[in-house]
Amino acid sequence: CNQFPKWLSALVACSAIFAFGLASRQLATQQSAASHSQVERTKITCNDGSNRLQRIWSRLGLKERAALGGIAVVASLLIENFVIWIVSATYQPGIVGSPEPLQDNGRIVLERLAMKVFHVDAPGMAKGVLQQLRDGLNVQWALVSSFGAALVCLELQLGQTSKRTLHGIAFHALITLASARLIRTVSFVLTVLPSQVPNCYARRFPPPPDEWREWLMVGFLPATKGGCNDLILSGHATITSVLACAFTSAASNTSFSIAVWTLIALDYSIEAYQGLHYSVDMWLGCIVTCLLWHL
Repeated sequence: CNQFPKWLSALVACSAIFAFGLASRQLATQQSAASHSQVERTKITCNDGSNRLQRIWSRLGLKERAALGGIAVVASLLIENFVIWIVSATYQPGIVGSPEPLQDNGRIVLERLAMKVFHVDAPGMAKGVLQQLRDGLNVQWALVSSFGAALVCLELQLGQTSKRTLHGIAFHALITLASARLIRTVSFVLTVLPSQVPNCYARRFPPPPDEWREWLMVGFLPATKGGCNDLILSGHATITSVLACAFTSAASNTSFSIAVWTLIALDYSIEAYQGLHYSVDMWLGCIVTCLLWHL
């Protein structure tokens, strides 16, 4: 899987702690902006026409809102984790065997393209080469690193002048991710798609229990191996799309944004080619998340 070497992971962690330690210092411009924000919140609070919820929300600063965003993400992930188990354990065709997967035209096109590019006779023969390419690019860690760098640059006011702040963009990203995961949960509950992975349920879940207490216990265990029928939308696509939206909006550079989304499209294409997700899952995961970000 895509992971840093241990020494590099330790270096990144130490650098992140050091950078965010510097970022925690208060700047004069931020203090003046906070004072101005407090005045605006007071004006809103004094407005007789505002309801109680608006008054409470107006009193919260960006740090408090970002913390609430984090709570929303955790809650959505816990609900999603439990519902993944319920959907998988109640899909009878997946429990007793391997149902025939749906026709994925996007994957068919990618397989034929891979056969021509890599000069192989069978679609599956290019999987190893593509996985090496994916590991080499390491798009997931590149996105995480870029997102962290964007937050540090915003807080330390490095690079171009921007009205965005660390807590502001963190709140935006967290609320977008929580909303996308909620939509994802509702989507795969409404329509259950057969997994493309053979014997997926037997590999990842225990047999459905008889008592409801056991259902609850299994449902709240972290699904570290992933689910089987939680396909629409792709959870991987929601996370990477949120990270990309966050730091490309902070960078405000068209060429950089094009390069980032090109790498993401390549990563999604490889995942669809490998049969880990239907191509429509990756497409909708990206599009829905980007639309939520721009709301």
